[in-house]
Amino acid sequence: MSTKVVILGGSGVATPELAAALSEIPDRQLPLEVVLVGRSAQKLALIADIARLMAGNDPLLKISCTTDTAAALQGAALVLNQLRVGGLEARAFDETYPHEFGLPGEETVGPGGFANASRTIPTVVEYARLVEQICPQAVLLTFANPSSLVQYAITQQTGLARVIGLCDGPITLSEAIARALQAPLGELEVDYVGMHHFGWAVGVWRSGQDVLAQTLAQAALAAPEVEPAITQAIGAIPGPYLNYVFHPDRMLAKKQGKRPRAGELLDLQDELLAEYEQARAQGQKPAGLVKRKAKWYRAIIAPVIVALLEKRTARFALNLVNHSTLPWLPEDAIIEVPCLLHNGVVRPLSPGQPPPDVRALLQRNCAYEQLAVKAILAKDRPQALRALLQNPIIHTYEQARLTLEKAWGPAQFAPSRTKE
Repeated sequence: MSTKVVILGGSGVATPELAAALSEIPDRQLPLEVVLVGRSAQKLALIADIARLMAGNDPLLKISCTTDTAAALQGAALVLNQLRVGGLEARAFDETYPHEFGLPGEETVGPGGFANASRTIPTVVEYARLVEQICPQAVLLTFANPSSLVQYAITQQTGLARVIGLCDGPITLSEAIARALQAPLGELEVDYVGMHHFGWAVGVWRSGQDVLAQTLAQAALAAPEVEPAITQAIGAIPGPYLNYVFHPDRMLAKKQGKRPRAGELLDLQDELLAEYEQARAQGQKPAGLVKRKAKWYRAIIAPVIVALLEKRTARFALNLVNHSTLPWLPEDAIIEVPCLLHNGVVRPLSPGQPPPDVRALLQRNCAYEQLAVKAILAKDRPQALRALLQNPIIHTYEQARLTLEKAWGPAQFAPSRTKE
């Protein structure tokens, strides 16, 4: 009997890469039924057909699709949330509107991330409640941006016990460190601590030897997005999205006046859908799918799905509820740390002690995320302003006020006050 895996947002054009990634994992033993869920039956059918082509003749992988979410969730062992509320058109807004008041735009951090969270959280919470109602024992993996805010909302609004956030960012950082050290990635162990798109390598070990100093000496290669002097002064390796914290001026100059990434992806989406139609007719795998560069399926999503369901032992950096892992953050915070997966259970590992300035940055980002989620759920404008004033990329009241007006509209939510 197959184990059911449900993909919310399954009609995304990159989804067939998940089928390919699952089929490529060695020594798989558990038959999987992957059910793609989306709103357009026609698009879903096309994506499912291409996913079957990408999976090849894998006898352990069955792929189906439906627009009936409740039916899909019946008996599900694992649910992957990859919903993109508002589509790529909304992402284009997130990436551009902050330029009007001198800030870079991005779909997960800063003003763009707040707009995305405001749009995404209410919808995802509805789906999470449906998961809780129909298959409460299922693992819910969330990959929808901005991931940690979405995950925090789920944990605050449902009783789901197994909610895990995924991101390939820690792997990208580890790969950069390996290149800087000219070392095989498999020889390295990285002490990673942070939150989604806000993480740091605070320790680097090669075959049991401390090589953090050597890594810092190669800061320009290990963290090319951040000025090496900053990395070396702090003594920890920042993840790539920290460039929005340390170099917002550079990021704005890089993006302003240029077409947003979402526009490029919209063109690619149309191109891929046309190619998918041709590939389905010819019964051949589409060649253009590699252009989407959906490395996250092979890097983190497929390996975690198989490790959890087959109860393998593996180590990944994952997003989960803090509890007491980082005693200097709230217990209900969503943190990103190395975790050991064993026998279907996820256990956070001690990530090492970050420098005091890294810890202060994480505490501020945590305050922003928790205040923002509470404001979005309560439709509380004053609390949203409080949140934005703590956002590490927003520096003035005017930037916070304009973010709120652009993201929510001048009168979308009536002012109110919620109790902490």
